[in-house]
Amino acid sequence: MTGAPILPIARSQIARSDYPIRRKLLAWSRLQKRELPWRKTRDPYRIWVSEVMLQQTTVAAVRGRFERFLARFPDLPALARAREESVLAAWSGLGYYARARNLHRAARMMLREHEGLVPRDPADLRRLPGFGDYTAAAVACLAFGSREPAADANVTRVLSRLFAMRGIANRKNHRAAVERQARRLLSSGPPERLTAALMDLGQLVCLPRLPLCNVCPLAEDCAARRRGSPEDYPRRGRKPPPVEVFLAAASVRRQERTLLLRRRARLLDGLWEFPSAEGRSPLAARRRLAERLRAHGLVLEDRPRGKARHTVVNRRIWIEVFPASPDSRRTIPDSRFPDARWFTRRQLDRAAIPTLTRKVACAAGFLRPGSDLPVFSPRSRREEPSDRREEPRAAGAQRGAGDEAGGRGRIRPSRPPVAAATPHASFCATVSQRRFPIRSFPTASNPSGRAGDRGSPG
Repeated sequence: MTGAPILPIARSQIARSDYPIRRKLLAWSRLQKRELPWRKTRDPYRIWVSEVMLQQTTVAAVRGRFERFLARFPDLPALARAREESVLAAWSGLGYYARARNLHRAARMMLREHEGLVPRDPADLRRLPGFGDYTAAAVACLAFGSREPAADANVTRVLSRLFAMRGIANRKNHRAAVERQARRLLSSGPPERLTAALMDLGQLVCLPRLPLCNVCPLAEDCAARRRGSPEDYPRRGRKPPPVEVFLAAASVRRQERTLLLRRRARLLDGLWEFPSAEGRSPLAARRRLAERLRAHGLVLEDRPRGKARHTVVNRRIWIEVFPASPDSRRTIPDSRFPDARWFTRRQLDRAAIPTLTRKVACAAGFLRPGSDLPVFSPRSRREEPSDRREEPRAAGAQRGAGDEAGGRGRIRPSRPPVAAATPHASFCATVSQRRFPIRSFPTASNPSGRAGDRGSPG
């Protein structure tokens, strides 16, 4: 007697088994009525720009910058035909400038090879600069309704806890397991709405630490919650230990202009920065900078005009800004420095400069808040928000990893904050909201940073 054949489970049966999860997700998402500018459209260009911006940047930081970027580059042909420096200037302050370069390169390829349209097929998208598996899937899903799973850090966290999937986030095996569950959920229903709901749930409720399980629409379905340890899913890889870096920067003035150099390095290549040098101590950094400037006819003063702090991934950068002047009455010819340029305040406002350069400009007194231009007093202490969509700080969480020019920093103030009139002035005003930690600011005379007022840089 032959047994009855074993029939495979139909796709519709799998879809029905996950129906309550989908229904709860969509109902919760409708109740949130979350207003995000990139959610009001199915325009693939706008969705693509938002996805690139949101990598390693907070939603709060991107919200205003997104509209300004699109005002400058309203469609794909406008972005493709723009100069790279214009794109980098519009991206200034968002960090990870390779994203902006890839955005520009991909737009040019789309104009040349895809008739100025964003491809619908994820495979075609992955052939373009800057499109990895996640970005290709996200654009295809959110713009074109593809059922390709787009698992950013928020989606990964939600699904890891919902199905109690052990493993280390971003490892190959764990990523494949998450994508299988995401594909299963997207097998029925509107994929773009389900994906957006999972992203929002991870950002607003299913937080990396202290998740808000009491208000989660999927709490009854969550396997990690039933086990009593949602924060254990997924496990995180070890972070590199912090490294302290000391940087001395020079503020060289000529009338109403300041001297900047175009950076030539792997990180932040092509962006403008103040003349600077790093060292193992504040004194060593200043000596290296003085030697460098001496070869170009400049003399560095002994006392810093301002101080700041900046963080890039695990690098904690302590910055001192020193005035510098010519060693003779002659003006400084631009030819003494390769890729040198004199900037007015208005020009600096429109230039491609990273966050670190802006902090140095604030500490040097070239930028200050409260005027029609991005200007600042040399002794203001302020701090800039830095992360994005996975790790919610005050409001938001992150998707990717690292930031070339983002990070946190403080600048020494001498006056109370003034209402800012421009984005750069707003930046300077924001940077002064917090004081330094108990440790004092390291200096050439006090390299340990242990003496002085406990609440100030010293």
